[in-house]
Amino acid sequence: MFYDRWMSYIKDEAKITEIAIPGAHNSATAGMNVTACCQDGTPFEQYRYGVREFCIRLKQKRGKIYIAHGIASGMPAEEAFSYFGDVLRFFDDFFILDIKAYQDQQVGPFTLKNHADPAQVDALIEKYLNPAAYALTDIPDLKALTLGEIRESGKRYVIHNANREYKYSCDIKLLEPWDPVVFGLKPEKFAKESLNYLRELESDGFFWFQTQQTPNIGTENGLRWPRALDEQGRLYFPQMMSEIAADPLMLGKVNIVAGDFMTRDHMKENHILALNLLKDIVKPELREEYAKAIGKKL
Repeated sequence: MFYDRWMSYIKDEAKITEIAIPGAHNSATAGMNVTACCQDGTPFEQYRYGVREFCIRLKQKRGKIYIAHGIASGMPAEEAFSYFGDVLRFFDDFFILDIKAYQDQQVGPFTLKNHADPAQVDALIEKYLNPAAYALTDIPDLKALTLGEIRESGKRYVIHNANREYKYSCDIKLLEPWDPVVFGLKPEKFAKESLNYLRELESDGFFWFQTQQTPNIGTENGLRWPRALDEQGRLYFPQMMSEIAADPLMLGKVNIVAGDFMTRDHMKENHILALNLLKDIVKPELREEYAKAIGKKL
């Protein structure tokens, strides 16, 4: 299946930070309550839809680590990591894990502290992900790193953590612009305003361009939960990708494009992956096959 191996179509000389990569925001939140659920598929299913960047947020309760989003808790972290172990067993594309404890939460006058014991996280990584063999840790210059160099190294994934809390994690540069006002705009406004991040900001590493909106009190959308926000926002997703495609500046910068509910269909993945044709980083002999797989004409 094309989506299981789409990176194999990308040229060796393509820099990892220039490839348009579908990302899953709050990747392992399937099955959580309506306030916290951002995905319906498991990380394994997301991978099979073409996702190669996974946002994982953790919290600890009674000594056990769980997936977190806001004040809600989801599946045990061990279950989430087991899905990535399945990915490594069955597939070959490189992927990015963005892992950290969920930020502290302010609820009225109270601050809820979140924590996830790094030693326990390391144990899960070592149990399921064979990091000694597959974790990419030696990255002197992320901006210059090519997909061919990753392939030659035999490494299969990189773990991003800004504080390098985990034994095999890297503090690689990952720009993730977010503002509650912008992400709380009505979807037609957000579709326009959010593109300014790509126009105005520069990154020496990964650029995490988020297309999912955020429920926040006091914003235009207010407390509309992720599924309702996605239902409206996905109508504007093709327009956002078309504007990026038509602007050489934004096309040159776009890298990770993250979203919610990435296994609903292939619409988002197809629009993101089409950008790689315009970037001219698909192998020439495979361009026609690549375009056909995502429903695009050359």
